[in-house]
Amino acid sequence: MDWDFGQQMLFWTFVPSMATKFLQKQYYNYRSSRKPPTPSEAQFHYSVIYVLVVVLYLIYSFVQVERSLPPTYYDFLDVSRNCDARDLRSQFRQMSLLYHPDKLQSLPESERVLHETRYLQIRQAYDILKEPIKRAAYDKYGLTSHDCQRCATEREYLMKALPNFLTFYGGSTVFLVILSILGTLNFGRYWRFVGLLSMGCFEAKILSSGPSSTALHVLRTLLPWRTLHEQIIMLHQLFVVVFIAVSQLGPILFPEDKRTVKQMMLELENLTNLQLKESTRSFRSAFEPFARDPVAVADVQKRMEKLAVDLQLLEGNADLTVAAGKAQMRISKRK
Repeated sequence: MDWDFGQQMLFWTFVPSMATKFLQKQYYNYRSSRKPPTPSEAQFHYSVIYVLVVVLYLIYSFVQVERSLPPTYYDFLDVSRNCDARDLRSQFRQMSLLYHPDKLQSLPESERVLHETRYLQIRQAYDILKEPIKRAAYDKYGLTSHDCQRCATEREYLMKALPNFLTFYGGSTVFLVILSILGTLNFGRYWRFVGLLSMGCFEAKILSSGPSSTALHVLRTLLPWRTLHEQIIMLHQLFVVVFIAVSQLGPILFPEDKRTVKQMMLELENLTNLQLKESTRSFRSAFEPFARDPVAVADVQKRMEKLAVDLQLLEGNADLTVAAGKAQMRISKRK
């Protein structure tokens, strides 16, 4: 986790709430002719504006992440990511003629230094991209592949890039554990770990798979103007942005029930007592016609006792239940 992550955390902590309060104030100033909002209406307006601000800021972060990527060897040569060897060689020759040190003697010292630096970048880029194995490794692992001078196979480049993979996911896991212990960004805590694990498995799959894998094809389709390494960098940064945004939106869209267990038990007890009172009232109203007729009361009591005995017998004997059902069907047919 670098300074960019800390900067994103800082922005996401303050910018959405400040922007929401400002926009809400401007909205109320615009509709000043209407009656002032009630506290519940103000809270609803704040939630709606806050969600819009976070979504827009999330979209802005996506664009910012894509545009803030550093230049690559393809950018130095001004070629596309899928250019072939002939186009690469032709472009290198043109740019070499343009930036070669022998043609810069008449330029001022400062410009000559800049052009010489550019020429070295172009030369280095061409030396890497003209070799198919080095180019494939650069597309997958970025400058890490350039640091491995003795690597000659895909496996060796993969082992060279493995420490960076473990460092990112190990550091991210430790950071999420610390956030969980401190109680920060509690919403979606479980799904952040699931998302990090899923992203790690996906990245391991695309780094260890061949050029014709489905995962690589999907990424090339989504962002054909970026190398695989650039797409992985974007994936890392967007994961951070998305989980912060979810932590911001979650409590607004799905507010937690802040009642304690004791409060919920009291509410359950009150509902139970209310249900009992309603049942008693219904029972009394049902038997009210028999209250002043002792003969009817005795008859109803006798029938209820018989019904209770029958139910008890039927519940304890499955065969008797089946026989009683058949007898009831025969009686109904006779009627």
